[in-house]
Amino acid sequence: MDWTMILVFLGLSIITGIMAGFGTLSVIRGLFIFLLFLGLAMTALLAELGINEILSFFLGQLIVMGSTYIYLRMLHPEILNRVKKEYTYNGPSHGC
Repeated sequence: MDWTMILVFLGLSIITGIMAGFGTLSVIRGLFIFLLFLGLAMTALLAELGINEILSFFLGQLIVMGSTYIYLRMLHPEILNRVKKEYTYNGPSHGC
């Protein structure tokens, strides 16, 4: 990997985060997609710095998503309740 891959993932995080947020009319889903691709950018950065690719994948996601979760859990637990409510579907199931 090289530095262009990191820049691609950073660009994808911004563009797809905005598109997902506006497409679903949900800031929470847009932020989730943004953080997901930001974790992939962190993975590419860690791999570029010489860490094993498999280990860097888990570390990249853990650093980005894990730190965000801990921050929200400690300081803003009401946001996590809104996220849980948004991702829970209570409507009728119509099969596959």
